[in-house]
Parts: sequence; C-alpha cells; structure tokens
Amino acid sequence: MNFTKHKTSVAYPTIIIFLIICMGYAALYFNFNAMPKSLIVIVGTFLAYSIFTIIHEASHGNIARGNASFEKLETIIGWISGMALFFPYKAFVTIHLQHHAHTNDSEQDPDGYVRGSNLLEVFFRCLTLVGHYYVSSLGANSNTNEAMKRTKNQTWLFIILNIAIVTLFIYNNQFTFFLYVFLLPALIAAPILGFTFDWLPHYPHHNLGKYHNTRIVTIPGLEFLSFFQSYHLIHHLYPRVPFYNYKKRYQMIQKELIEASSPIEGFKKGNKSLFDKTNTYSDVLNGLTWSYSLEVEEIKQQTHDAVSIQFKNLENIPFQYKAGQYVVLSMLVNGVKVSRCYSISSNPNKGKLIVGVKRVKGGKLSNIIIDKLSKGARVNVAGPYGSFQFVNDESIKTNVFIAGGSGITPILSMIEKVLEDNLSKVVLIYGCRSSKDVMFNEQLQLLKKQYSDTFGLIITYDILTKENQVSLLKNHTEVSNYFLCGPKLMMNASVQALNSLGITNEKIFKEDFSLESEKLAGEKYMVNFLGNDFEIYESETILEGAIRNKVSIPYACNQGQCGTCKLKLEEGKINWKTQEQTVLLDNEKQASYILTCMCMPNSNIKIK
Repeated sequence: MNFTKHKTSVAYPTIIIFLIICMGYAALYFNFNAMPKSLIVIVGTFLAYSIFTIIHEASHGNIARGNASFEKLETIIGWISGMALFFPYKAFVTIHLQHHAHTNDSEQDPDGYVRGSNLLEVFFRCLTLVGHYYVSSLGANSNTNEAMKRTKNQTWLFIILNIAIVTLFIYNNQFTFFLYVFLLPALIAAPILGFTFDWLPHYPHHNLGKYHNTRIVTIPGLEFLSFFQSYHLIHHLYPRVPFYNYKKRYQMIQKELIEASSPIEGFKKGNKSLFDKTNTYSDVLNGLTWSYSLEVEEIKQQTHDAVSIQFKNLENIPFQYKAGQYVVLSMLVNGVKVSRCYSISSNPNKGKLIVGVKRVKGGKLSNIIIDKLSKGARVNVAGPYGSFQFVNDESIKTNVFIAGGSGITPILSMIEKVLEDNLSKVVLIYGCRSSKDVMFNEQLQLLKKQYSDTFGLIITYDILTKENQVSLLKNHTEVSNYFLCGPKLMMNASVQALNSLGITNEKIFKEDFSLESEKLAGEKYMVNFLGNDFEIYESETILEGAIRNKVSIPYACNQGQCGTCKLKLEEGKINWKTQEQTVLLDNEKQASYILTCMCMPNSNIKIK
C-alpha cells in the first residue's frame, strides 16, 4: 500500500501550533516581571517541548508538503524552532533522517546515543543528547559523512549567532530573561524529549525490522501529551504523514500491523503489555526472518586465522533456524557499511547462534571481525537465510558430508543435528591445508568420542581432487545423501567423483560460497551533479554510479526510506528501480524531485 499518495496540502495545523508557541514566548516576554520565575520556567519548558514537534515536522518537509511557495516559510519555521532548542535546523534534518535510515543500528543511529545500562546513565545521555548532536555535526563524522559535511558551516554560524544573541541579552541587562525563558527550559526539555521521543519508543533498541523497531501505545489521551508520538511506529513507516494524522493512519493499517505482530501496547483488548521487551522480539519468537543489533557473547579462536562468534540470545529466546542456513553480518568499515554472509555453525536444537569467520586475503569484513571485534560489541545480524539445509530422509542410512576449509561451518550444524536426533549415521570428509587449519577441531573430536558408533570422521591434508575423493568415498556409496560445502574447485571435484561412483545429482546438495557481484550492463550515460560530470550504466542507480566514481552525493539508507538523497532532476529521463518508497509525495515527483538511491538513468541527466 503506497501512502505517499495522500493529500499534499500545506500542514496549516502545524503552522497554527507554531504561531501559538510564538505567542506563548511573547506572553512570557511581556509578563516576565509579573510572573513567578518557577512558573516562567514551567511554561518555557512546555513551549520548548512543544516546539520540537515543529522542527521535527519541518525536517521531513511535512509543513510545506512539497508546495514550493511554502518551502521558504518551512525553512524559517525550522530555524526559529531550532533556536529555541539551541540546535541548528539543517544539522537536525540530517541527523534525524539518519535516525530514520538506521533506526536502532548500534553504529549508525545517532539517537542510539540514549541507550544506557541503567536509569541514571539513560538520564545523563538524554540530558546531553544535544551535545552529542553537536559532536555528530562538527566531529570526525562530519568529515566523512557527505550529508553532515554540507551542514558544518551552518552549524558554526549558528553557534556564532547564539553567542552574539547571548552577548546582546547581557549587554541589555536581559540575561535573566534569557536564562528563565530559554536556557533553563531548553535544558529541562532536552532529557524529557530524549526519553519520550528517542529512548522510550525504541526500547529495547535491538530490532532493526521496520515493523518492530519502534512501537505504538494506545493509552487514551497520550497522543495529545506526546503530540501523537505515541504512534511512533506509524511515523517510521510513513514519515511524510503529518503528526496529527498518525492515529488515523494507524486505524487504516491496524490489521496489517497485527498480522506483523508489531508492538501495539496499552490497555485495550488485544494490546500487548506496556514496554515489554519481548513485544519487539515477535519475529524471533515466531521463527520468522529477522534483523537485530546483537551483542557478541563469546569469541573463540578456532585456528590461527579463524574464529567463531556466539551472539547473546534476546531474553533467553532460542534462535530458530534450519541446519545449514546462514546469517548476514554488517559492520562499518572505513565509514561504509559492509555486509557479508556467514553460515551458522551451531546446532539448531540448542537455540544458540554461532557463526564461523575465516580470514580472507583482502577481505573487507572478515579481517575487521577477526582483528577488532570483541565481547560485548554489537553487530547487525539478519537472517536466517539459505536453501542449503539438511534434508531428512528416513530411507537414508548414512549422510555423507564433504567440507573444505571454512565450509565446515554449515556442515557442523547439520552433523550435530543429525547425530543428536539419531537420524542416520554420519561420515565427514574434511579437507584442510594443515593441522593448524582445522576449524572446530575440538568439537569434531568430542563428537567422534560421543558418537563413536554413528560418526565417522576423516580429516585429510591432501587436496580434495576427484581422484582423492573417489578413494575416500568408494566405501560410502550405498543409500546415502551427500552434502558439500567449500571452495568451488573442491565441490566440482566432489560432484565428479560422486558421479563416477554412480551417485546421481539428486542425492547431492551443495552450498556455493562464491558470490558473484552484479555486473554493470547496458547503455552508459553522463550525469552532471553540481558541476561534476561522471559516467554511469543504466543498470545501476545514480547513487551507486556516484559512489563508484567517487562523487559525493548525500545519502543514508540507500533504500528509499529516509530522503537524504533527494535531489531535483533538471534535465534528462530516469527509471525508478521500484516505486516502493515512503518519502516523496506525488507533487514532489511532479516537480521533478527524485531519490538517487532508487532511480536509474535513461538518458544523460543533470541533477542538483
């Protein structure tokens, strides 16, 4: 369902609320000497709390809503709101869109800063959240993040402007007014906003899935106190819906959310308990594919160049997967998120999640994992995936497994499952370069001892050529299935050896680790972006082509969900990779705005 096709009229209710807030500040100015200072601070805090919703709406373009004649007004409103909260509007836009792009990502979500191990730490982090934003805006991240880099000068100008304003208040003997009306209220509102808009909606800050990374709380009246942020999940699913329409949108898609087991909490019939961690773990509980920021529980050195990594269970909930499947691990490498597939080595009966990682020459992720990952660190993990799974056939007397190098990882998961469940006899032929390259050797030897009657272990340091494998397999050809995992040359030799022994391909199952990158194809087109000319293929998105050509275009999610890469197409034609996006309204598309992460060239183009 594409909810970008909704009314695109200007958000007048938001403008009216902004004007009321401004009138509130004006009232404090004219009545400052007649009001108790404590009351001034209370009213000022409420105004600061309320104005956050204004800057938040402006950051998504939800005031002008694509109407060009109101865009300057929206920017002015955003800057004025930022002044009341002591943070520059443009930097907030970039930071907030990164939050939407990387919600709950332990490395890339700027709002993940509010996580803490106890209430005192959470309070301190919420209190200093604005300071953290300044670090994000001006620190090392601002030199590598193209979107952040473009706001750096504005942030410095904002700081200089604030110093000038404070100096002016002091010069005019009005610092007391500034202190009670603006500074103290902003300091008090900051932890309230950090807790209610950042920490609470995303608690426990693990789930990366779009239906589970935040929640909906249906307590009557809470929507007004929270400016409808109690329907926070709606905002993340449809960021271009104005805040005052969150509840209406929730009612429209309630059935869909219930089917997805989204965290809908409250006291109404069918609602889940308030702020229960397990509400966000429904995908794991139901055995579905999931995506989480998981904590590393243990790292074991398996060989001189390989480790196994065990991830901590979520509230002791067993991980569900099939023996042989894999997960995708993602980590930042030199400022870029790199993802790789790693097979699960653990027995699915145990409910633990363990993967094996071997060093690869020039490997972008494996070497970082082995050299730098430590216990307690968090890693983005998604899965389980993969069709290479153990096939149980009661007519099979023996299952034969052939592994080479790190190919033992999914094989080990299968072997432990088969042996523990007493499904058949097992034979493992494991080829390694040398004795120091045998991964999971301790476990294999333990299995050999524990299942001495049903587990045959053959570890060889000879290259598993066709001839070698024929020799090793000739006594294991009766009523057997064969599972292969390892280097491509080894598996090709395995298939040839088995075929020569009369084994048909229907009894051979293999996993192929050699993932080929998608080849660039089609016509080449020129792209002009702010005076930079670069060539891209019609088979890649504009953003992919820019990154390949080392041309800096602001982006965050790369999935059409945040709007950071929104640019205007001035000349040329494009094709949309998919229309499934949540950030461009119809009138913005008609005004030639595009998302570079979702659009591919169909001619020479010019964007800005």
